[in-house]
Amino acid sequence: MSHPRLILFLSDVEGNLTALRQTLRRVCEEVGQPTPEVKWSQSASALTDAGWHVAEVQGMQPSAGRKGKEGLLEEHLDKVVQALAQDFRDRVLGLFADRDNSYARVCFSGPGRPPKALEGEFLDVLRQSAKWLEVETTVLARLLGNNPARNLLAAAVDFGDEVGKGTEKPAPPPEPDEDDRFVEAKLSEARALMQQYLSLQRK
Repeated sequence: MSHPRLILFLSDVEGNLTALRQTLRRVCEEVGQPTPEVKWSQSASALTDAGWHVAEVQGMQPSAGRKGKEGLLEEHLDKVVQALAQDFRDRVLGLFADRDNSYARVCFSGPGRPPKALEGEFLDVLRQSAKWLEVETTVLARLLGNNPARNLLAAAVDFGDEVGKGTEKPAPPPEPDEDDRFVEAKLSEARALMQQYLSLQRK
């Protein structure tokens, strides 16, 4: 079981973790939450290459405790992101991901701009976060846990029919995007491997 994750993506921050902690402390005091520890992620080279510095908030509560009295900083994600965008004078994205409950929340903001936010199914939020960050969805999946291909395939199977509900209901898009092509390729590989496995078992 994976724990909920609260991750902050900051554009062009030169490792100023002290300033990041000061902003977090101020927001936590305003909303009456304890100030969490935060550290730079050491496993986000693809995001670093895309111009993002990734920090993870430490000590998030397990899924069952998310609605308790503590560990609710994600409920104020918009305030955190807006404060960081103002203090650092650049784009900031905050992502809360609870993979086990298929839930995520994201907020994206820049200095002097109204924030954009989305919450709901894990895969929907992951895809939107990747678009705002201008990276591949698999890059975020890899950051959030092991085996990103399996995670994305499972999410696509579980929630694929629900993606786009409330909008239009066309047939499959004539030009699938990169995520769709990736998932289809992995499904094809999985089917081929299963057929090969079954044929070997029959011998």
